[in-house]
Amino acid sequence: MNNMSNYDNTGKKVNEMRPLNLPPVKYQNALLINVRSPKSSSQFGKFDNLKSEIDTIGMLEPVAASVSAFNPKTDSLHASMRPIIMLAQCFSLFPVSGINNSDASYLRFTWRSPKFVYCAMSIFGSSIMTIFNILRIVTTGVNSTKMTTFVFNGTNLIASLLFLKLSIQWPCLMVTWEKLEKELSHRHRKISRITLATKFSIVTIVVMMIALVEHGLSIIHGYIQAKECALYKAEEDILGVYFQMQFPQIFSRIQYSLWKGVLVDICNILSTFSWNFVDLFLILISIALTDQFRQLNSRLNSIRGKHHFIVKAMPEWWWAEARSEYNHLATLTRQLDSHISVMVLLSFATDLYFICIQLLFSFTPMRGIIEKIYFGFSFGFLLARTTVVSLCAATIHDESLLPAPILYSVSGSSFSTEVMRFLAQVTTDNICLTGMKFFSVTRSLVLTVAGTIVTYELVLVQFNTTQQSEVSNSTLCEVK
Repeated sequence: MNNMSNYDNTGKKVNEMRPLNLPPVKYQNALLINVRSPKSSSQFGKFDNLKSEIDTIGMLEPVAASVSAFNPKTDSLHASMRPIIMLAQCFSLFPVSGINNSDASYLRFTWRSPKFVYCAMSIFGSSIMTIFNILRIVTTGVNSTKMTTFVFNGTNLIASLLFLKLSIQWPCLMVTWEKLEKELSHRHRKISRITLATKFSIVTIVVMMIALVEHGLSIIHGYIQAKECALYKAEEDILGVYFQMQFPQIFSRIQYSLWKGVLVDICNILSTFSWNFVDLFLILISIALTDQFRQLNSRLNSIRGKHHFIVKAMPEWWWAEARSEYNHLATLTRQLDSHISVMVLLSFATDLYFICIQLLFSFTPMRGIIEKIYFGFSFGFLLARTTVVSLCAATIHDESLLPAPILYSVSGSSFSTEVMRFLAQVTTDNICLTGMKFFSVTRSLVLTVAGTIVTYELVLVQFNTTQQSEVSNSTLCEVK
């Protein structure tokens, strides 16, 4: 009877340590048997004490799974990324096979798959567009418009190659991530009622719908310019004028025909999607990694006192387990960063360039309300997208530092070697995404980028004064 009384008291204590937003755990009657090691020498004494603690708390397992338990179909990264990868494959990115299988171990990359052939064709088209841009700059000189077109096509070519490289590494990364998810799901509970798959769907729909509106405004703006130019030159083929004005780097060197214009426009659409998808992918992967840290932090917060001033006394094995989980997440972050650090650098460099160049174009007189609406919408979307990428990626670093206040609050009597090791890792290990180790994505980076934009904008304004007279004298049909 004394054992059963101790069991009930321990169950009450565990329920007190659970977060307030979770229901209490129901327990079955169990018989506790403390088995002592036959080797009771001083070498094994501390492990015998550790064993007795595990016997006391380890038997308290829930009878039924909680409603907030981890669901692999909606909360795993592999399952949540499935529709996003399928969308990317429609636009020639992420040529990975086996995404429809529920197990990440079935993911494969094969060079002979139709997805890779489609990807290779897109890369070839982007390469042609980039080469024609280089030839135009070499033969006709440099200005801001030509450089912007070159940067757009060049960075999208690099992005396609980076996603191809990531596709080769993706199966191994997902297997590692899925193994960690399964290991942590036995001890962690979801901290949000919204599943990871739902978060991904909402973010993807919002970003892609805004990008679609922006591309639609770009087409409308280009068509209005082509129509005015066709009237000025008395041309009947407005579509032909549109293609030649939109892609002068191509049709200034080869003769225009309708099928060529459509083919070049398809390459441009794929490039536009790639440009937006780089930022979208970084946002999604940051959300997924942040959720893993938040689950660990939620477990640590559950042992804080009523007023969060003190931390409840926990056995040493509990701290060893928490530190091991934190170390696993730190290792996963470094592995992820090794795969996408070049992509992070490309995203920040491209977004910084286009923010500066669009601010520069704002000093140029605009013709018509449509051009003003397109410019304002495009610039606002670019600024918002860059900010969201920065903040989402910086949240990983923020969450990695949150265990420190809890560890500082551990009482002297409970402070152990494991707590000391845990605290040392939290305070000294720089856990975050980087841009090829050139910079770390933290909240302070947002202010650094803002200051850089102001600095470079002052330089570009001085550079732009030499081109103002040329712009003011240009006609409706003149391609800059």
